[in-house]
Amino acid sequence: MRETTSLIQPTVNKLKAVARLVPVLILVLLAGAILFYKERMLFIDAPHVLFRVVNDGRLHIEEHRIGSFITQMFPLLLSKCGIPFRLLTVLYSASFYIFYCIVALLLVYKFRNYQLAVLFGLYLTLFVSDTFYWPNNEVHQGIAWLFLAFALNSHFAAKSKPLAAGILIFVATFALAIWTHPLIMIVAVYLWAANWMHKDDWPYSRTQTVIFSLLLLTIAYLKFEQGNEHGYDATKIDLVTKTQLPGLSEIFQYPVIRYFFEGFMSNYWLFIPVFIGGLFFAIRQKNYVFSVFTVLYATGYLLLLGIVFKDVNTNRFYIESEYMPLAIICCTPFVFHLLPKLTIKTGSFLVALIFCIRIVFIFQAHHKFSDRVTILDGMLNKMKEKNLSKIVIPEPVPFADSALIMNWGAPVESIILSKLKGDVPQRTFLFADPNLLPIAMKAGSDTLIGCWEKWPKARIKENYFQPDWSVQYTT
Repeated sequence: MRETTSLIQPTVNKLKAVARLVPVLILVLLAGAILFYKERMLFIDAPHVLFRVVNDGRLHIEEHRIGSFITQMFPLLLSKCGIPFRLLTVLYSASFYIFYCIVALLLVYKFRNYQLAVLFGLYLTLFVSDTFYWPNNEVHQGIAWLFLAFALNSHFAAKSKPLAAGILIFVATFALAIWTHPLIMIVAVYLWAANWMHKDDWPYSRTQTVIFSLLLLTIAYLKFEQGNEHGYDATKIDLVTKTQLPGLSEIFQYPVIRYFFEGFMSNYWLFIPVFIGGLFFAIRQKNYVFSVFTVLYATGYLLLLGIVFKDVNTNRFYIESEYMPLAIICCTPFVFHLLPKLTIKTGSFLVALIFCIRIVFIFQAHHKFSDRVTILDGMLNKMKEKNLSKIVIPEPVPFADSALIMNWGAPVESIILSKLKGDVPQRTFLFADPNLLPIAMKAGSDTLIGCWEKWPKARIKENYFQPDWSVQYTT
């Protein structure tokens, strides 16, 4: 078999200079993660995970999304070392892009998989603005693991290693990626098929292709069955498996679909020239099957989102994370067919321009999240003025789900911010439905109410958190 250094290695090294822009891009995003650490670490899931990892002293893996361990290792190990809490919080915010930067460096300089590297950069930017401030959606870590799986297995196949060893590596790496988030199986199948269609760069023999294709589909099927059993993923899978195919007029009434097309005018307009330009060059090079496959696959993915979120007027931070895999599907023709036809300078300039424009959108989106921090800070200041340390705020509160976007993270957001402010003891507050208010009020003075559970005093690590154990919650 002909040796190749990458699953989708271009025929020329024109993409090398472009790919080297990706680690630089991620370093810029890393700087943003540090600069806006409060905006990211005081928003629902991140403080919830941080609070649990620090106090329980173990990883907090939800929905079997095992690949998320990589970023949770930062607060876990750092808290065991007893480093200052502010530094721990900053490093947890940074940990996501530290991981992504390591992945990008491996893709570019170890595996020389320039196309995957560029796709990774486009994934992290093209549909990203608000979702930059919600780092804990495991799909992003899953995509990083997936790109490593493709690059590593391609590299291994090029070395003509024993098939048995190749199978073990393939199963381990692709299972890790797909088990990190269900959406990864959709991207994995697309990239596998898209790369197989570009047979000049395909590193596998016919027998290997059959074996690994069956293994990939088996892993995806097993993840589907596991996700279908219970929990958050099961509710989404039920919507897909139990919904009849909607009519065309109904599809365009789905909030997610409407928002997607409306976003072209204000936020995601770069998607249009990138997608159309890539398809044009793919068709021009007579890659008709690949072009039709990509269009149908992207349409199917968007339809899938519409069905899953058909009754949800969801927030932009959330739905952007669901759009992001679409960037990989729709940018593959751009990376495979358009960029290799450009000169090195032109290709580098074009991709750098895309990254720069999207960085502006990402950093401009901080305002609503900075406003959240200001509101939380103001509420803590009022509690200090009134000498309150634990309060329950009855719902509905007019600003709770508008200015705060979501308020279920308030118990841990407030105590973490109070800790960062240097309060001793720390103050905490939560919002409660009137029907649940009596239950919240019954919490004893030695109990702290978290997002979804009650925390007894013995479970709190007092070297980091010192709530007021002498008083009960009040309204």
